[in-house]
Amino acid sequence: MEKPSLQLHIERILGRTLELVAVPTSLWREWTQSSVAGIDSMSPSGVVMHQSDDAWYLLWKQGTEQSTLMKLESSSLSSQEQQWIELVLMLEHGEQLEQNILTASEEQEAQRVGSWILSSIHERDWKVEIPEHIPWNKQLLGMITPFLLVTEHIHREGPRYQLLKKLVDSYFDGHTFLIPLSEQEWLILVPLALTTADLEDDVDNGESQEELLTSYCLGLHELLTAEWIGESHMTVDYSFIGQKGIPATVAHMRETIFLGRTFHLTEHIHLPWELHIEHLAYSIPDHVRAEYLKRIVKKTEVFHDAETLATLEMYFQQNCSVSETAKRLYIHRNTLLYRLDKIKQETGLDIRSFSDALLIKLVLLLYKVAHSQ
Repeated sequence: MEKPSLQLHIERILGRTLELVAVPTSLWREWTQSSVAGIDSMSPSGVVMHQSDDAWYLLWKQGTEQSTLMKLESSSLSSQEQQWIELVLMLEHGEQLEQNILTASEEQEAQRVGSWILSSIHERDWKVEIPEHIPWNKQLLGMITPFLLVTEHIHREGPRYQLLKKLVDSYFDGHTFLIPLSEQEWLILVPLALTTADLEDDVDNGESQEELLTSYCLGLHELLTAEWIGESHMTVDYSFIGQKGIPATVAHMRETIFLGRTFHLTEHIHLPWELHIEHLAYSIPDHVRAEYLKRIVKKTEVFHDAETLATLEMYFQQNCSVSETAKRLYIHRNTLLYRLDKIKQETGLDIRSFSDALLIKLVLLLYKVAHSQ
């Protein structure tokens, strides 16, 4: 049924004129928020009485950012008229609304799981199993692969849970478990069956488990960056039995993202098997770190210079290759050598020597820790 026909059909039933209006989907969801908990405030077909302007709103089309509604100015709508309108709208888009209600119910279950995880982490109950009264207790019996997503900003546009769930399911081509831990933190649990075929193929090709998980993490982050507004950070961990150890896994992934954001400011993918030395540096007590920096480095002020820091970061990223570092920094090789000699003069350490390079790497990490607190 075309939009004009639907509008005219309802207007004939009511004998009154409808006005088409567009509102942010986030606002529409606020109006219908109680529909899952109590159906009295909203019918499954999307008929809502909004008290602020004393008008009825009938859902025509719900989009990601904007929803189109039909507005009836008068609040005097009899129960029979409401039933007729609900029937017409159910015939028009009942299947879509039913799916929205099912998704909203799943979101409520996911929030309960998230609350249990946070409570277990707070109590440091790392190995606790999912209690029977918590949703998905039986569905997480098998092996799962965990991903943790942390967004930079709170996204209020559109149905956030529905959109993110749809994107993640499409990426893995199957049903996944999406659990909100906060407005900016999401736990994604992927059944191992959705990645087993790829794992078997890549083992034959010589690709390690870490390389496979890294490729999944990179691909998922790229998809969410392209389809979901705003920057985000992501990590992945080894597969485990879902019913056991979820709090410990989430705590470990949180630590991974924290370390990654502390030591690698320009990166958005943080992998636990690439942060061993960073973990060690962060665990050193403050007084030990300060004494070490004072004893090893002549002039710690050198690490305040943005150009020096960028040079050191790129030099280590390129495995201490002078040629590749100069190329990546878009500078002449002699310019880079001059910078390295300057660092040697100011710190007493020659970064082109393996032992000194190791010390500078450690000092750089410790310095980042000191200035992140």
